[in-house]
Amino acid sequence: MIIETKVYTCRKCQSEELVKNGTNASGSSQYHCKACGFYDVLERKERATEEKKELIIISDCWLDITSKITTTIVGYYPLCLDQTG
Repeated sequence: MIIETKVYTCRKCQSEELVKNGTNASGSSQYHCKACGFYDVLERKERATEEKKELIIISDCWLDITSKITTTIVGYYPLCLDQTG
């Protein structure tokens, strides 16, 4: 069995002397570098690019258009197909 170990280093000084130090405002684990005193998270969350934001808007618009068409043709919203209860 092969076990891989990931070694994290400080973004500021490249030291491996990191210790966990609580969480930040968004709930991500915060780490403290004992060598230089820098505080940061190990793996930052990916931010949405403008291209991703456009795709989300387009998919929302498409969903809205298709549900309006289905409502018009079928007579009720497509997510409520079970009208029994």
